[in-house]
Amino acid sequence: MLRNVTVTHPQHEAITNAILSDLIIDCNIPLSFLEKKSFRHFLSVLDSKYSPVCHRTLTAKTESLTEERRLKLKTQLSNTDHVSVTVDIWSDRKKRGFLGVTVHWVEKDAERIQLKTNLLACNRFKGSHTAERICDQFEAICDEYDIKATLDYIISDNAANMRKAFTVCFPSEQEDDGDDPELWCDLTLEDQQTVDAAMAKKQRLQCFAHALQLVVGDGLKETKVVCPSLSKLSKLSSLLHTSTTFKDLFEDEFGEQKGIPAAVKTRWNSTLRQVKAVLQCDHLKLCAVLEKAGHKDLSFSPREWNLLKELVDILKPFGEATDLTQREKVITISAVVPSVLSLNHHLEKPKPQVRFLSGLVRSLQTSLKKRFLGIFINVKMAQSQEGITAPFSDTIYLKAAALDPAFALLWVEPHVLVSRDIKAEVAQRVKELILQDAAETEPPVPLPDEEEDIGEGEGLFAAYYKRQKRDVGTTPGVQLVAIRVLAVAASSAPVERVFSHGGIILRPHRAQMTDRLLANLIFCKCNAV
Repeated sequence: MLRNVTVTHPQHEAITNAILSDLIIDCNIPLSFLEKKSFRHFLSVLDSKYSPVCHRTLTAKTESLTEERRLKLKTQLSNTDHVSVTVDIWSDRKKRGFLGVTVHWVEKDAERIQLKTNLLACNRFKGSHTAERICDQFEAICDEYDIKATLDYIISDNAANMRKAFTVCFPSEQEDDGDDPELWCDLTLEDQQTVDAAMAKKQRLQCFAHALQLVVGDGLKETKVVCPSLSKLSKLSSLLHTSTTFKDLFEDEFGEQKGIPAAVKTRWNSTLRQVKAVLQCDHLKLCAVLEKAGHKDLSFSPREWNLLKELVDILKPFGEATDLTQREKVITISAVVPSVLSLNHHLEKPKPQVRFLSGLVRSLQTSLKKRFLGIFINVKMAQSQEGITAPFSDTIYLKAAALDPAFALLWVEPHVLVSRDIKAEVAQRVKELILQDAAETEPPVPLPDEEEDIGEGEGLFAAYYKRQKRDVGTTPGVQLVAIRVLAVAASSAPVERVFSHGGIILRPHRAQMTDRLLANLIFCKCNAV
């Protein structure tokens, strides 16, 4: 039991700090919880001599903890030569805007090499989301942490204001002051070419997950035959979440663990999960439940049911690629090239089982080649167009894939659909790109080729049966290239996870929380020791 604990006693400080870090920050318990009689009684049971602090005191300590963790992060960043960031804007439930920026780098010490991800800021963003205002606040964050000189890549979604923001932030000879406030719209082809040409020099990378979202959206938009089935499914999911009568009937038939999740418009893979969920139900039993509940109009015909099965077969690899490039605390950028080429190969293969959605396959492949044109050009599966910088043309994607032992150059043979001689040229060019970067540090020493049989696998990369240790070598120069390249995030998922934490913290009953406190709690949550 705790003994006579005064306000200045170290044990008092330890308890108070634990309440802040473990309960308020890690468990998202409201500060007002401290004022509750039941909580104070709980503390008195531990020791009647402990005097609980009020929520105002803990709010002040939150400021101190935020500054402490910010200073620690600044020290860490001062010891690294290369960082990348992800950037996005979020609106909380009170419609207040916040600009989020995460930082990514590789920390190397005598014992290990570790991929690091931290939150630089999730600061209140007032006013309209124009490109100029975004870049001003972003630049202030970079100045605060002194990372402008070490910043290699900026990853954001494809919103027009985000793309133009970094043209303004790092001015080129021609600047465009226009802006489009829509967060999910594309630039016109003319604007896209102008911005891409400028940004080719500035190392801004497009979010892979967002580009894949647009590919699937393009395919579904051009495939009208699937719309009625998806519309029925959406209504069925809504009915399951709004009608207690139907929910009871559904659970009586399929069990309480069964359900059909709602789809999110800006997350195409939520639609895939929804389709998978309904297909896990027995078709005839589901139709019987719907008829019994008076919703026979939502029943799926045999043709519609088979159409949904086809949809899952076609889109499943897209879901795998999305999940693979949005994982946390692991290398993701190395999966971009193998994912794109594997998806193209998946769509290229003859599909005798596809009877209804051949149009979807064609639309997906057309959109994939358009939105990832730079990758297809770099592997010589498409021709470059003079004066146009194709999306995803940065060679970092090739280098990252080759430098990750999980992929190396395994993707060249099965999925670069050109002649064997051209494949050899592609592989050689990738090696030369890496060695060229490494030569700036130390001349590389090629290693002999080796092969290691790792057996067959399943999924998107099932064609990669052997792990090859090719002659890019393991010299210090190559290692430094790997440290710089593999730390870059493939998507803006890290900053979106920050916003998810913000949404959990600002639950409806905490809607009166100030933007300052919310920003501090998010910062401490995402930069936990």
